[in-house]
Amino acid sequence: MLDVVGLGALNVDELLYIPRMPERDDSVPVERRVRRGGGSAANTICWLAHLGREVGFVGKVGSDDAGDLLLREFEEYGVDTSRVVRGDGHSGTAFCLVSGDDRRILVDPGVNDELRPDEVDLDYIRKARVLHTSSFIGLRSETSLETLKRTMKAVADELMVTFSPATMVLRGWSYLEPYFEAADVVFLNETEAVHLTGDIEETLNRLAELVEVTIVTRGSDPAIVQEGTEISEVAPEPVPEEDIVDPTGAGDAFAAGFIEGILRGEPADRCCERGHAVAAECLRIEGCRPPTEGRSE
Repeated sequence: MLDVVGLGALNVDELLYIPRMPERDDSVPVERRVRRGGGSAANTICWLAHLGREVGFVGKVGSDDAGDLLLREFEEYGVDTSRVVRGDGHSGTAFCLVSGDDRRILVDPGVNDELRPDEVDLDYIRKARVLHTSSFIGLRSETSLETLKRTMKAVADELMVTFSPATMVLRGWSYLEPYFEAADVVFLNETEAVHLTGDIEETLNRLAELVEVTIVTRGSDPAIVQEGTEISEVAPEPVPEEDIVDPTGAGDAFAAGFIEGILRGEPADRCCERGHAVAAECLRIEGCRPPTEGRSE
């Protein structure tokens, strides 16, 4: 039995480390370039593997070198890739500009937008304790977004569903409401929570009627944890600025820590503490994923 199955976009991250963010008509040198696997739910699954969990993934990659890299890296973490399908187009790519604790991300979704419902093995997902889902871009096609919604609804009564909507918040509350209805736990950052309704409090009020737990992370400030109508704040342990190597992927790492707490049967506040701890580990390394050797405690 798998602990967690992930469903979401699979991207190759092209991490470009620069001294400062460019302004209009500006040119900035790239100090260092790193190429590795990415995608929000995929990153979370890799962190869960790092924590010792049995995990698998459902997604789509292209028949190209990038697809080979994504599958190979998953296998290095011990992620089951038997339900990752290969399409005829190119794999997704995310170009990440990183300057200190600032970042900008440009995404070419590739075949991520083409994942069809018939390419998702629901019986495979039903063997897991948790389905963790995250966004698709839907730039060239709405197919993958519809697949995500159908899958979440199909298994919602059989296992726990966690959801990180990320860029899907740009589509607005009405679009996302059916996804929230199929989820048990929703992860948002502060910007996303505000974007959904214009106000964090209003977003929390609406989600309280749909999901069991909502978490709003706020960087180094305390995260908001809403369980039913009860709201608490859980502060992270400070990470010294000089220890921060790369902020990219910290939210995905947080989700992994929180889900680890869920699997242990811990209360939401303790799950949040675990989330902060894994996010802090992510801040101290380059890229969105843990090293393939060694495990967190």
